[in-house]
Amino acid sequence: MTAYFGFIPTAELQTDIENAIIRVKKNSGEPMYLIRDKVSLGITDELIETLLIQLVHMLPESDKRATMEKLSNFIKSTVHMLMKQLLSKDSDENVLKSTQFLALSTHTKAGQLRVGNRLPDDLIAQMQASFAAVAAGEGKATKPALATQFKLFNDLLIKHFMHDFNETLDLGMFKRKAASIAQSGITKAVHVAIDKLIPSLNQVELESFTQHYGSLIYTAD
Repeated sequence: MTAYFGFIPTAELQTDIENAIIRVKKNSGEPMYLIRDKVSLGITDELIETLLIQLVHMLPESDKRATMEKLSNFIKSTVHMLMKQLLSKDSDENVLKSTQFLALSTHTKAGQLRVGNRLPDDLIAQMQASFAAVAAGEGKATKPALATQFKLFNDLLIKHFMHDFNETLDLGMFKRKAASIAQSGITKAVHVAIDKLIPSLNQVELESFTQHYGSLIYTAD
């Protein structure tokens, strides 16, 4: 089994991704860093929207939801600001590496473009087992395993979309160090969010949680 995480981009982001790939092939003459930057920021925002903010919006109005919304928006604004600092004017030759990375981060499922990355088979098997346990009404007993699995899951996504993508950028020593520090901080913030959210969910909320993430894991066509 070759499994992927992937979210469905908005129509605007999908168009931008397709345009970026077309420009690589056709060499339109317009500086490629402009579309790379737009696509990179779009993916960053929509990834966090999918992983955290949409999920928080599923929760009923409460202090728990308000706290999670603040934390999710903090993570989103922090990552967006970091990406803007790292992205800069660059030659088409250097930008090509980033564009190729973005092309490798898109897949098609049932004719629909998705943005994501491959996941280890063993982690997917563990997550799907937890999803099935929650669906069977065993949410409370499954919470510790879910928390561990989702930390690993998010660590892989952060590595792919931050560390691996940053490797395609022509970063100097100071920017590279700043990116590493930011990645570590964001990883810790996401872990805090997971530790706050999962233990506090009731059975119905856990079912919504696992159904949401289950829809984001698939095998590519």
